[in-house]
Amino acid sequence: MRFETPYYLIDETKLVTNLEKIKWVRDSAGAKSVLALKCFSTWSVFDLMRQYMDGTTSSSLYEARLGYEKFGKEVHAYSVAFSREDITQLKEILIMT
Repeated sequence: MRFETPYYLIDETKLVTNLEKIKWVRDSAGAKSVLALKCFSTWSVFDLMRQYMDGTTSSSLYEARLGYEKFGKEVHAYSVAFSREDITQLKEILIMT
């Protein structure tokens, strides 16, 4: 079997094991857990991750859109600086979640 590169293989069993740990912390501490899209934006597993997490956090307008459109839960945003145009568009996303 040949795979095109780059090829990313996600072991769902290991991912669920880690997500269960996140769920335990959430339940035990009463905290929310958000996925940092800067480090993991593999939206093909968002359906699974959505069951264990409260939303996403992003440092750009495009990451915020990804969280809103593909993860579909809370969207948090941070940045050293946003342009006026980005803030205008971000307000629409953040108000809706």
